[in-house]
Amino acid sequence: MSTLSKTELLATPLDEIPKIRLRLRAGFATDRSRDIAYRKTQLAQLAHLLQDNRDRIYDAIKLDFNRAQLETEMLEIGPKWTAPERAPFSLNWRLSAPTIYRESKGTVLIVGPFNYPVYSNFMPLIGAISAGCAVVLKPSELTPNSTALLTELLPKYLDPEMYAIVNGSIPEMKTLLGLQWDHIFFTGSTNVGRIVAKAAAEFLTPVSLELGGKNAAIVDSTVDFDAAARSILWAKTANSGQTCIAPDFVMVHKDAHDKFITAIQTAYKQFWPDAAAQPEAQAHVVNNAAFKRMVDLLTRTKGTIVAGGGLETADEATNYFPATLVDNTKFDDSLMEHEIFGPILPIVTVENIEEAVEYSRTRPLACYVFTNNSKVAEQVRLNTRSGAFVQNDAMIQGAMWGLPFGGVGDSGYGPQGGKYTFELFTYHRAVATPPGFMEKILALRYPPYTPTKLKLALTAVSPKVSLPRAGGSSAPLGKMVASFALIASIVAAYRYKLGQT
Repeated sequence: MSTLSKTELLATPLDEIPKIRLRLRAGFATDRSRDIAYRKTQLAQLAHLLQDNRDRIYDAIKLDFNRAQLETEMLEIGPKWTAPERAPFSLNWRLSAPTIYRESKGTVLIVGPFNYPVYSNFMPLIGAISAGCAVVLKPSELTPNSTALLTELLPKYLDPEMYAIVNGSIPEMKTLLGLQWDHIFFTGSTNVGRIVAKAAAEFLTPVSLELGGKNAAIVDSTVDFDAAARSILWAKTANSGQTCIAPDFVMVHKDAHDKFITAIQTAYKQFWPDAAAQPEAQAHVVNNAAFKRMVDLLTRTKGTIVAGGGLETADEATNYFPATLVDNTKFDDSLMEHEIFGPILPIVTVENIEEAVEYSRTRPLACYVFTNNSKVAEQVRLNTRSGAFVQNDAMIQGAMWGLPFGGVGDSGYGPQGGKYTFELFTYHRAVATPPGFMEKILALRYPPYTPTKLKLALTAVSPKVSLPRAGGSSAPLGKMVASFALIASIVAAYRYKLGQT
């Protein structure tokens, strides 16, 4: 029995929230975060926070989820990006030194989810710090122990004039969304994501949404069944199924069904050989509401439990719900209505890969296909849309630094991870510095517009460009004006003058 003590999470007073935002905006206005050395120092401090408090973080997550330390270790725990970029403009404008700068967006809001209270809060925070933003972080109130620890530690390690935490639930969230931000990064459910997007639209605030969806795992008859079963079972049950990129259900080809069921039952026994110890060996769902939702889904299913204790071994007092595999599930079953986000895995038998592909068109965060047939893998990839596509494994893409992490459509928009997160919190600023002598060269843009000026304008052009026409032939488009907007305005003005005379 754990001797850890739970923490009560205190909400931020509503009248303090606008003041926090103003404080951070004032901090950002000092331009201290323009200095790359300052950003590096803050990132180093964030790393020290994790290193110095590793055991306390384990303990807090253990209290919130009963998650094993190794599971937490696996799941939670550069200046080149900011360099000015020369713009690929034509020689006509080279003297003006056209340059693109990555500028910080300003004061941003990051709203984190409950399922990974460290990883999912710190990943966007790292990107925002790298970009030079001031940040208000709103962790989830559903993980009070982890959130309370972050609330205590963050101001000890980071600059409090640039980074702050706001805690609370719906009233505090409404207050935050009623303020103007320079960017909002939200991770959570699709329903709340829509609310965030609507609130941001009032201020024309750019938004990044990391949502969810019913991620499919498709299994055909050519696969290594033991490897596929272990991968799917691990990905589905890690953190008690509360992972946005976990496979939400399996579609198995009818010719592969029996072998796959045998393999995943074997994997289940290997993972948890002692049924009596499962409540301590598996993470728990986050709260009683999540527990009751699992009970409701399993009560209404018409499928057959082929592994796991189901309702018999579930414990409402601790929110423990055992990993449960349900075979003979139909597409209209209770388990297929919405994203489960829990440790229940429905298994659907399909006639062919085409049927599986047709049901995988919902644009989730991830699509997994288990096959050793490259044509089948390509068929699934080309005919589905998802934030990620993985063959013969599940959920590992989240650990692959350098890959973008994000959704499409209902699963969200705005990829994160490494440089992608940095880019979310910056914008392209176009900079040009034409030398003084160019005033004489560009004097033809000024009225009065004469035939001579028009002729000069039309000769300041790039070489002819040929583009193919339908049918395979190509024809020149004519002379393309490098500074089209400028010369078009001169031509229009000259023609207007002619029309007035």
